[in-house]
Amino acid sequence: MSRYTSDSRDRVRDAVDMIALVGTRTELRRAGANSYFGRCPFHDERTPSFHVSPEEKLYHCFGCGESGDPFDFVMQTEGLDFRGALEALADRFGVTLEVEDEDPAARAQRERRERLHALLDRAANYYMRYLWASSEAARARAYLARRGIGEATLRAFRVGYAPSAWDRMLVASRQAGFSEEELLAAGLAQRSRQRPGAVYDRFRERIMFPLANARGRVVGFGARAMRDNQRPKYLNTSEGEVFHKGSQLFGIDVARRAAARAGAIVLAEGYMDVLALHEAGIPNAVGVMGTSLTEEQARELERTARTLLLALDADRAGQEAMVRAARIAAGRNLELRVVELPEGRDPADLIAEEGAAAVRERVARSIPFASFHVTTILDRADLRDAEGKDRALAALGPVIARVPPSVLREELIDRIADRLGL
Repeated sequence: MSRYTSDSRDRVRDAVDMIALVGTRTELRRAGANSYFGRCPFHDERTPSFHVSPEEKLYHCFGCGESGDPFDFVMQTEGLDFRGALEALADRFGVTLEVEDEDPAARAQRERRERLHALLDRAANYYMRYLWASSEAARARAYLARRGIGEATLRAFRVGYAPSAWDRMLVASRQAGFSEEELLAAGLAQRSRQRPGAVYDRFRERIMFPLANARGRVVGFGARAMRDNQRPKYLNTSEGEVFHKGSQLFGIDVARRAAARAGAIVLAEGYMDVLALHEAGIPNAVGVMGTSLTEEQARELERTARTLLLALDADRAGQEAMVRAARIAAGRNLELRVVELPEGRDPADLIAEEGAAAVRERVARSIPFASFHVTTILDRADLRDAEGKDRALAALGPVIARVPPSVLREELIDRIADRLGL
């Protein structure tokens, strides 16, 4: 990956308006010529102890000790690494970043990716406009309304609709100066199997869920069919130059700020689960898109927050997905907790049945993953004879071994002893 020049970093730092930057997180009041105070965005407090020096571009909290420069502030509040913070600040304050000693091949590759991202961003905006302006999309709007998702949430996630015509995206993108080859590379078009050489829109008559990276750059789409006989029900962008499903988390661009501030991120399964959670006032929710948690996704989650709340479907597949997630998270700086859901219910179902407040309470009452895992093993075990109890103990041993000496460990051992009659 190319490195940005030191001059670029200096120009971004010089361009940052610290009062405007920090002011998005806390109200600041002048306390001198080069001194502002407000309540700390990193911990709860009643008396303002968070100090900002706009000329030096520095901040310091006299309460919790947090301090740093504009890059530190964005990394802390938005869950980005340094490069992401640099790029985000450059975007916000209008600075063009320059790359160090970039060879022609690397420059060509970077420019190529930029064009594909620009094409995908245009496509997301096109689909979103079509959802709200087209009579054809009325059925999709009605479906989303029935699922309890409001317009503000849909617009925040840039949810859209792909028209049924076979070439709308092709025509609109060509008019904007993009080539057929770029449409194919971005996953917005595909070649016909019946007519050699013919190309048509990949997504048609579907609700479109843009998939973006942490900075909000669209890399692909998930698309839900609107006809009963339309297969598959969910269609993703194919793997390509900018889209890799295993590294994507649906909604990470929308949720990262709330997650970084809360220090926790809620992991759900599907698109509608994530939208429903945000609609219910849980703004730090993201989706794993029906796949098992990957190493790439775990790294992104770890950069964003330190506590991961698993709110996956309460069926056997969902329970097994949580166990796999724990294996992926092992050794990382991630604390795993589980949001307990009734069997056969996903977060979207539960919000519709119990209401937003009840689901927020479930999230607040999440339990340690070890407690969930012990309960799952005991519930599945055949404890009617000694051999069944031995098998249960063999499965439980590694779970308990990973829990450090604590009250939780003692409680789990007591629970096991009680269930096994030991």
